[in-house]
Amino acid sequence: MKAKVLIILPSDKFLHRQILEGVLAYGHAHGPWQFHFETGSRYEQGLAKLRRWGCSGVIALVRERRQMNRILATKTPAVLINPPTPPCGAASKPPKRTTFIARVQEDVGKSAAEYFLDRGFRSFAFVGTPEPSAWCERRLKGMRNRLAAAGLECNAFPGAPKGEREDFDRESAHLAEWLRSLKPQTALYAAWDRRALQILSLCSELDIAVPESLSVLGTDNDEVLCESSTPSLSSIALDGRNAGILCAKLLDAHMNGRKAEPLVDLAFPRIVTRQSTDKTVVPDAYLAKALDIVRKDLSVARTIDDIAKELRISKRSLEMKANLVLGNTLKNEIIRIRLNEAVRLVSNTSLPLSEVAEKCGFCCASHMNTRFKAAFGYSPSVFRAPP
Repeated sequence: MKAKVLIILPSDKFLHRQILEGVLAYGHAHGPWQFHFETGSRYEQGLAKLRRWGCSGVIALVRERRQMNRILATKTPAVLINPPTPPCGAASKPPKRTTFIARVQEDVGKSAAEYFLDRGFRSFAFVGTPEPSAWCERRLKGMRNRLAAAGLECNAFPGAPKGEREDFDRESAHLAEWLRSLKPQTALYAAWDRRALQILSLCSELDIAVPESLSVLGTDNDEVLCESSTPSLSSIALDGRNAGILCAKLLDAHMNGRKAEPLVDLAFPRIVTRQSTDKTVVPDAYLAKALDIVRKDLSVARTIDDIAKELRISKRSLEMKANLVLGNTLKNEIIRIRLNEAVRLVSNTSLPLSEVAEKCGFCCASHMNTRFKAAFGYSPSVFRAPP
């Protein structure tokens, strides 16, 4: 029997279009599914259609509690994206045949911090939305918390005065003044790609060299936008297509009476490096060479003694430099680099975990699994895109 699926999802944003693409791909592969779309704010029309149409299931990006309650009241199998109720705790547990799926926004900001720390930056900045937004503040919080753990701070753009935020010409004057105030070799994370492109444009006008003086990282990895800028824009890819496939997979389980998780957090994001962040900053020459040796071939499990001998420096001196410059032991820094590469491979390839472990210098998949759980609280499989 053909499933009838109602999709309530705006189409104006790149990420949302990716989610829709993933849902459609799953429906065509595992269906046939018949779809009805509501892409605007008048979701009530979709719910009315649901009752007349004999809808089998709903996938909806939920903007407000009233919308969520109206969908749940239909008792139709549903997957709700970013529901207003936090996706944790007994009070927020969804009813039967429903899944709440959300991205932990703090993890997005944390990933940006990890990415820049891995490149040796010690000065950091953040630019969010012109108007304050909860999701943006949570990304900033995640970035700041990770940097604070390394004894570092993040300089966030305070925004333009309230009456000037919607006028880009007026707002950009304040943003330009703030950009001029940043230290050379600052790593800047922007909450989404269009904001990052505004910053790149201002940097060009202000003669701020990117990435030599300012490294810029966006969010969403809208490839058309990222590749069309000069320099090309590095960006955090939130993998909307895989999120859409996951939503459809969960809904399929609910519609067919199979067990499905009621609460799902989306996996950690991956980062696509382009010209705007193509720079590594480590002020100590010996330490920079040590990290280059590690990154050159992660599959080689070099000890710190091996690296020190290659550099003709004492092990103690090298370890002291790491503590002073990175705020971390060299051993932990090497583990962090290996884990970051493992996350990239697990998220973006279909390599077996045993092969990922070998490429990243872990003795076996079990050893890598232990390191993952200690660092992230999850096993590597959480980072793997759904089939």
